Amino acid sequence: MTGKTVKEAAKILGVPKSTLRYYDKIDLLKPSREDNGYRVYQKNDLLMIKYILVMKYGEFNLEEMQTLLGLISDETTADCREKTEKLIKAKKKLFQDKIDYYQQMVSLFEKIPEIKDFNDEEERAIDSYVEQIYHMISTPEAIIQ
Repeated sequence: MTGKTVKEAAKILGVPKSTLRYYDKIDLLKPSREDNGYRVYQKNDLLMIKYILVMKYGEFNLEEMQTLLGLISDETTADCREKTEKLIKAKKKLFQDKIDYYQQMVSLFEKIPEIKDFNDEEERAIDSYVEQIYHMISTPEAIIQ
């Protein structure tokens, strides 16, 4: 055996063994198998799992992961490339929207004075700022999850 067992791969990647089995079960990644049926993870499989973990951290759903992994496969179609480009564009917008939202929240926190120093004027200013943020996130284009 030249590859890694489920246990070894899980330890290397810092994930539960059940995660690797799940990826196999849902056809996200299909490691090779030994004659006895045990999964064997090759170097490329470990790299693909790293891709999956990065996408998972980036809030990609399973369908989106499969689309991107399809692009990495040996043969890609024009349709696959087009779907991937659209997906990446949508994800970039989603992340930019979240960055904008979080910047607004940080700005709000910076505007909040010491609680002991709160006065009516400062409270109204903060209320107004919260209203602005609410308006920003409640528009149909807002995709903050």
